[in-house]
Amino acid sequence: MAGNFWQSSHYQQWVLDKQDLIRERQYDLAVLTDEEYQKIFIFFSSIIQTLGEQLKLRMQVIATATVYFKRFYARNSLKCVDPLLLAPTCVFLASKVEEFGVISNSRLISTCQTVVKNKFSYAYTQEFPYRTNHILECEFYLLENLDCCLIVYQPYRPLLQLLGDIGPDDQSLLALAWKVINDSLRTDVCLLYPPFQIAVEWSAYKNRGVLGIAQL
Repeated sequence: MAGNFWQSSHYQQWVLDKQDLIRERQYDLAVLTDEEYQKIFIFFSSIIQTLGEQLKLRMQVIATATVYFKRFYARNSLKCVDPLLLAPTCVFLASKVEEFGVISNSRLISTCQTVVKNKFSYAYTQEFPYRTNHILECEFYLLENLDCCLIVYQPYRPLLQLLGDIGPDDQSLLALAWKVINDSLRTDVCLLYPPFQIAVEWSAYKNRGVLGIAQL
């Protein structure tokens, strides 16, 4: 991705302070424990990933959609918009921003229906309740809340550069590091740290036998 991260809206507006993040969540944490709150985001990160895989999206698109989802709720309560509506809306917007190509509305809705019915029926006993007009309306609300800051710098490119600097290609190491970064999307890491710092944390695995990302 071209551009200067340090001059980007990602750095200037969306690398957040942990205390500010906790303060913004106080409304939800009045009725949920922190563990319950985190489990909700793990669940919907899984929904976004499953949607992306079913739609044959690149991991970059899935990662950007997940960051949009987390950014929205970093400034809003879970009661503001149903996460089951926001999740596919984030996927829809991310596919356009990452120039993957616009997903047809009918395909997105049918995929949501299939995913909810076949993969997450343990959580939803009824079919996916939203239609195209809901996604399009929610997209404008999402754009407004993101302040149209749509460029997301991901850790994947810094990771590849770091591995290239270390030495010869090690596919097993790359696969492990890539997996750690993907798993980090289920935490607050993408809201709290620059992407290059997330990328470099995998090295703690080799040196200490533990995933450094877990300590962030």
